[in-house]
Amino acid sequence: MLFLMATKRRTPPPAPSNRRAKPARSGTATKKPAARRAKAAQAKSRSGVPGLRVGHGYDLHRLEVRAPAGPGRPLIVGGVILDDPLFDRGPVAHSDGDVLYHAVTDALLGALALPDIGQLFPDTSPAHAGQDSSDFVRAAYSEISSRGWSIVNLDCTVILQRPKLSPVKDKIRANLAKLLRLDLASVNLKGKTHEKVDAVGESRAIEAHVVALLWKR
Repeated sequence: MLFLMATKRRTPPPAPSNRRAKPARSGTATKKPAARRAKAAQAKSRSGVPGLRVGHGYDLHRLEVRAPAGPGRPLIVGGVILDDPLFDRGPVAHSDGDVLYHAVTDALLGALALPDIGQLFPDTSPAHAGQDSSDFVRAAYSEISSRGWSIVNLDCTVILQRPKLSPVKDKIRANLAKLLRLDLASVNLKGKTHEKVDAVGESRAIEAHVVALLWKR
């Protein structure tokens, strides 16, 4: 009887490689991903929601005949008295009634979801009777600055039928820029009428809108 012997196949050894293993660079492998993550986070904070905030402020005051004939105060907008001999109305307000400064104050506070001007400076407090509204703007600026935020720009709109804002527009912008430590180019102001419609158009009221953009320092 013949016995067939099965031969076991052997796997040939791998051919020698000419490639040399690259030596590990000490610390590089861990530093690069960390650096990339930090750079990405920095870019996100500059361009994304976490590093930017937008605030909108609005205010309106009723206009009445000025004292002593009526309860109206001098008409002050952005720290400038609008003196028109043909216009005898002024705001009825607890403070000096500067509608623009009030809207700026609320825009800054609102951007960081802070209490508004009525909560911080209630019109029921005798301490604020006739108060210069620039004090409110300074207080709002201090609130955002102490939290590490700076103002990028302001865009303001004041709506009144009379008098015209154009003769004093640059003075108002300069006042805001000084109060908020901004370049003049970062403060915009537009004056609009209300086409003789409603209380504003009939010179029975004045209103202001302000949009403020903040960035995290």
